[in-house]
Amino acid sequence: MRIWSTSLLLLLTLAIGCTDAPPGDPGAAPLPNTSGAYRGAYAVPVPAELAAAATFPLDHLDWTVIGDVVTLHYDLPVGLVGGDVRIDLTGRLAPGATEVVLAGAVGSGTCTSDGLRLSCVEQFTGLGALPISMPLVEQTAAAEYAGPVADRVAVANVFGQPDPIGVATLELTAPVVED
Repeated sequence: MRIWSTSLLLLLTLAIGCTDAPPGDPGAAPLPNTSGAYRGAYAVPVPAELAAAATFPLDHLDWTVIGDVVTLHYDLPVGLVGGDVRIDLTGRLAPGATEVVLAGAVGSGTCTSDGLRLSCVEQFTGLGALPISMPLVEQTAAAEYAGPVADRVAVANVFGQPDPIGVATLELTAPVVED
């Protein structure tokens, strides 16, 4: 199962444009060194027949930089996990870095940027049993997803396996404007 999940994560990473580009790679861009809130998405690696149902919009992801410490804060989509699940991952951000490893109580991730978006490939180990509420996953899918509810249910079941993996993407050109 882990080999299948790792292979899918690699394919998903390549498909959405996230790279593990080494420093100096022309496709890599320095990570943001200032705090900001952005719109984005959360994607789950799934079999091809579920791909259309595997990306969830996120209205608010926080990238907080204090000194050389960066923290990524956001809530996993209710339509994926069936409840409130907060993600907080922190790491050391070197000046000009094109990659940073983040960790927290719920798991870890590696973030890179192409200058337009920041993508964090994450693996969770401390989320507990998921989904929290399958009826809430179904209700959210019926209200927010144009495709079959069964596809979103299947994605939630894939994500709910031990050690869920996914990619959080912050659209650096879509900041959240606070009122």
